[in-house]
Order: sequence, then structure tokens, then C-alpha cells
Amino acid sequence: MKLSTKFSLFNALSRVAILLVLVGILPLAMSHLARLSTDQRLGQKKEKVLKLIRRNGISAFITGEESSYGSYNLLKEEFISLEAIPPGPGISGIEDAKRAVEDEIVEYRVLSYSFAQNGQNYLLEIGRSTGSIGETERNFRHYALYMLLVAVALTTLADLAFFRYLLEPFNTIIRQRLRSTHNPAAFNFAPIATSTDDFRYLDESLRELMSTIQASFTKERKFIADASHELLTPLAALQYRFDNMLADESLSDENQLRVVESQRTVHRLRTIIKALLMMSKIENDQFPRLETVVLAALVTEVCEEVQDRLDVLSLTLHQTLEPDFVVLHCNRGLLFTLIYNLVSNAIKYNRAGGRIDVLGRPGPGGTYVLEVRDTGTGIAREQLPRLFERFDKGPATDPDSYGLGLSIARAVADLHGIGLEVNSIAGLGTSFLLTFPTAAGA
Repeated sequence: MKLSTKFSLFNALSRVAILLVLVGILPLAMSHLARLSTDQRLGQKKEKVLKLIRRNGISAFITGEESSYGSYNLLKEEFISLEAIPPGPGISGIEDAKRAVEDEIVEYRVLSYSFAQNGQNYLLEIGRSTGSIGETERNFRHYALYMLLVAVALTTLADLAFFRYLLEPFNTIIRQRLRSTHNPAAFNFAPIATSTDDFRYLDESLRELMSTIQASFTKERKFIADASHELLTPLAALQYRFDNMLADESLSDENQLRVVESQRTVHRLRTIIKALLMMSKIENDQFPRLETVVLAALVTEVCEEVQDRLDVLSLTLHQTLEPDFVVLHCNRGLLFTLIYNLVSNAIKYNRAGGRIDVLGRPGPGGTYVLEVRDTGTGIAREQLPRLFERFDKGPATDPDSYGLGLSIARAVADLHGIGLEVNSIAGLGTSFLLTFPTAAGA
């Protein structure tokens, strides 16, 4: 899972947890808030009534023989009560109380306040039904919940945008640095623009590391190229001398046999050196890739090249490329070597009277797959991970094999961005799959 995804997931989960906690606390908080709002409203009404009494007198509420005054609104949600009471201690407070209204018991939040007017004590009560308080509480709760949801959504989006902005240099390091490690020569050493010290230090460390690796690779490839080139000259001289020795009629049969064996050794060395030199040039990207190749025509050319070897072993080779495929921006000679090495490998490790199939078909995502399949002896499972390595391919390797044919195939495939994989079952055969990237079909 990507770092940005983990940040976003943690951020979302933490906010969900906070939201759940707030939702659990919200009813109590809203209930308390609704009561405070109701008490404040009752206090305001009390002050309004007292102001009317001081201005108009108590007769504005109580007249004649009446000793009390009461008024309920239409829905009985609120009431005002004023009545004369005997002298006694003052009363002031707010509490829940029940009132009988038209044969119905209604629970109110009641403010009680006693005062003296014209030598007479009066009790003022102002009430509001708890049902209307609950309605206010529900409205508060809904508004608060909506605001919480909007706040969580906005902060999550803001954090996600900030995380993306913050981690963009890190993603750039992954795209431009870590994914280019397979080809140090093409590594981009331009610094990544970032204001984060950690990312800057990581980028500098990777550039320093790749600089060291690139220098080592350059020295190694230069040594292989120089050594291979220099060794070809003495080997050519040895070959010339051996040819002259074989032309000497006085040479005994035993010595002729020794000279022939020496020639084979020289030939083996020349083949290995040329292969190493080719791999060095491939890895140093010294081959231009400016050609356009029709794959079916190239496969046909490879099949014609190996026809003599097929006849010797009584092998049959079938090619089917449906549809055909055009490879753009490639090196024809290297592609020929790639397919030739795979077909040659299928011939070498096939059984007498066996079969080789070269099959082309569209692959997933607009790619094209070329398969070289044989009915040979197959490859042991423990040997597969080392199959494309140079020389050392495991104990089951053919002692007469140079060990470089498939290594060259891998180098050519990597140079062209072609996927190369192998499937094999010991005793049944082997299949090599070349996956060409998206290009023009024919």
C-alpha cells in the first residue's frame, strides 16, 4: 500500500472515530444546550413581564376580585401565571413541573419568581413545555450533525490534497530514481525540487549511490569491451598458426589431432569473446534503434537460417503470426539475434523428430506476444531462476554450452523494452514468451 494511501486511510479512520465519539456525546450536549436556551428565554420573558408590571401596575394582569392571572398559548406550549401569595420567603428558580391543562397533564420547564407589589406578595410563573424543548434539541442535533459531516469531509479533502502535495517529491523520486536503477547509464541526476529535508536527503543519497554504481558499471563494461577486443587479435594469430601447422604434411596424426583440439578451444574462446563484446555494446547502448521491422518476415528469415539444423535432427518448425506485428524504433540485427537464439535453444535441447512452434498473438493491454515453444527435454525447476545469467546457470547446465545465448537474448529484450519469460516442464518442453510493448500492428 502506498504511503499516501496509508496517510489518507488513517486520516479518514481517525475522523470517523472522532465523529462516532461526537455523535455519542451529541445528544447530551444538545439536551443541555436546549435547556440553557430555554432557561435564557424564560428569563427574558420574566424581565419583560416585570417591566410591564412596573410600568402599568399589577392591575394590567389582576383586576377586581381576581387574585390570579393565567394565559396559555394556542398549542399549550407556553404559559404565564401570576397569583397573589401569602407573605413568606422569596422564591426564585427554574425546575421541571407538571401542569393540568384541560384534563391533560403537560410537563413544563417552569421559571418561578416571587415579588412584592403594593404591599402584596405575588408569584410569577412562566413555563415552556418540554415537548417544544425536545423539538429544539432535535433541531440543534441535526444542525450539529450536518456541520460535523461537512467539517469531516472538508478536512479530509484538505488533508488528502496536502498529503499529495507533500509527497509529490517522494513520488517523483520513485518514478525518476528507483524505477531507473536497472539502467544506470540512463539515470537522471537532476535534483528533485522539494522543501522537505528528508526527501532532499533521500534524493541526494540515491544520486550519490547511483553515481558510484554508474562509475562501477562503466569501468566493468569498458574493461569487458577492451579485454574482448584485445583478446581477439592474439586469438586470430593463434588460429593462423594452427592453420599453418595443419598444412604441414610432415605433422603426425597424433599432433594433427592435438592441433584440431586446440583450434576448437580457440574457436570457443573467440565465440565467448564476441558474445561478451556484443553484450557490452548492448549494455552501453551502442546500437541505434531507428528501424521498423515486420515481425513475420523476421521470423521467416530466422527459420530459413536454421533449416539445415532442423533437417539434421528431423525437427519440424511451424510459424503462425496472426495478426502480424510491426516493431517500431528497434535494431533489426539485434531482434534477429534475439529470436535466433531462442529458436537455436529450442533446436539444441529438442528431441529427435520433435516440433518447434513460433506463435504470435495479441497480448493484454495492446501488447503482442511471440512464443517459441518446443517439445524438448525441458528445464529443471531449480535452474529456471539462473537461466539468463552469464556462464553459471546451475549444475544441470550442458557442459558444452557457452552460457551466453540466453544472456544476450535477455540483454536485447531489455534494450527494446520487451518482456522475456520462460515456462518449462522437465521432460515435456519449454516455452519462451516475448511480450512486445504497444506499437503498430500490421
